[in-house]
Amino acid sequence: MKTSPIRDFRMLLGLGVCALACAAQAEETLAPADDAVFADEFKGRGDRAADVPTAPAKYQRPAGWKPTPPCPKTLPEIARDHSAATLARARAQMEKVNAVNRAGKYAATGAGMDRHACPDWFVDAKLGMFVDWGLYSIAAYSPYVKGARLYPDWYEYKCRPEYTMADSAAAYHRKNWGADFQPDHFIGLFRGTRFDAAKMMKVFRQCGAKYVVPFLKHHSGFCEWDCSYTFRDTVDGPAKRDFAREMADAARAEGLKFGIYTSQADEWEYPILQDDGSIKMRLWGGRLVDYTPTMEGKASGKIAVRDFVTDYIVPQTTEFIDKYDPDLLWYDADWSSRATENGSYDITAYFYNRAEGRKEVCCNDRYGRLDPAEEAAFRRKGIKLIGCRTVRGDFFTDEWGDTAEHIDPAAWHPWESCSGISKAYGNHWMEEQDPSMVMTDREFICHFTSIVARGGNLLLLVNLDGQGAIPKVQEDRLLSIGRWLAANGEAIYATRIIAPYSTAAVDYTRAKDGATVYAIIKEPAAEVTLACALPKDATAMEIASGRWLELVRAGGEVRVRLPADLAASPLPLAVRIESKE
Repeated sequence: MKTSPIRDFRMLLGLGVCALACAAQAEETLAPADDAVFADEFKGRGDRAADVPTAPAKYQRPAGWKPTPPCPKTLPEIARDHSAATLARARAQMEKVNAVNRAGKYAATGAGMDRHACPDWFVDAKLGMFVDWGLYSIAAYSPYVKGARLYPDWYEYKCRPEYTMADSAAAYHRKNWGADFQPDHFIGLFRGTRFDAAKMMKVFRQCGAKYVVPFLKHHSGFCEWDCSYTFRDTVDGPAKRDFAREMADAARAEGLKFGIYTSQADEWEYPILQDDGSIKMRLWGGRLVDYTPTMEGKASGKIAVRDFVTDYIVPQTTEFIDKYDPDLLWYDADWSSRATENGSYDITAYFYNRAEGRKEVCCNDRYGRLDPAEEAAFRRKGIKLIGCRTVRGDFFTDEWGDTAEHIDPAAWHPWESCSGISKAYGNHWMEEQDPSMVMTDREFICHFTSIVARGGNLLLLVNLDGQGAIPKVQEDRLLSIGRWLAANGEAIYATRIIAPYSTAAVDYTRAKDGATVYAIIKEPAAEVTLACALPKDATAMEIASGRWLELVRAGGEVRVRLPADLAASPLPLAVRIESKE
């Protein structure tokens, strides 16, 4: 017997969510990192020069390039000239946030977050676009191991020579970019010369997406919008463009909801102002170390503050909410800090309260770790957690299957899989040379429909190249997906779950009113067995062609017969099944 969805989603924890472990670090100046991010190095790294690939010319250091300071002012100089004004601005923003939250429906607490419900528009949407683009897209590399998740969007971290466990990435960087090329030197090359937000959003609409979530601040703290709390953004940098504004306006012009991905809980390094006016560097997780000039190559442009959360994180993200009015918040970097301490609840309560009565919004489940007492209760049961994931959030998140096995359709809560046409998070130049790294149309459609059949959305990674264009191999696949959805979207959009959800051969969905069942046949054949409950007088029609199909009942089974041409289809087929009455 099923309990309510609210109680059920908490019971998902009992299914054994795996923790993201922190990688052991050889150097104290490095941030703890998710083992999954470095799985490629653990499996495939080598120390010999022959193991390090030579990148195509466009993914190497430009000819004649000479190192120049990433920012005109050093971090101590920025602190001297700009910290006081930034702190005053942050105090005013925090006063505004706190006033809104005191007066609003949603408190800045875990209970306040739980009070908010996921809107129907998100559950109906099924397909969103996750635009992974940043400084790392210029290098476009992560050591490749077949079948492994790849994280080119951690390149700025993995290429550092002090990270000895990632020697293959560091060796690659030395070979293709040079030992004197620091991570922040990519800022000078990040100009978006091929970035066309209007064209991009048109492609997304054509491929059937309903919402878009661009990476606007990854873990290095580089912002792709006009941010008042840093000089480390695309408006102050060489690009001189507000990419967030361009994307928000273009998305809305195409009828797409607009969200923000942000590393809200942490950054790899951040300058913290001391009482004597000097700065120390806050590392991932909160530990302070002395400032050294090497920080100019990986944290340039940041304005020192006294409190990382209340002087920077909360004011920065709530200012973004004020300026761009997003429909969705997509948090990350949640595994090393507590949700009650990293500002996530304050930001989200402000987001909810500001939208209340005006529009429907939603937030994912990556707030941060639970309170010690909550964590201890799960630990006593032998359950390891990934922050608040699959515990708290308008929708839960899965990253290439790392929580999907714990997301039970029978105890349904809105959820979303963030995965791509390939296994890469961020642009990877090898995809241009090896088509096997990218899913075929059939592989992708089957991946997508199995997610929808289990009650989820797909947030599809689109990895822009270094100057902001969609690589051709990805654009071609997106448009192919769009053609399939244009013909078969009735079985996808605004549907709900029905047992047995997803099998090897068929995925099942239903209309909201329950009157229509859809069978998405992933393995077309002359006869296909249908495992879901159907009325005795059911009729079946292949949606794309409008052709009636024969249903055969024998031995307690129901089979649908497909004509020879449909049985030979290289792509999945969607079948509408209804009662004659």
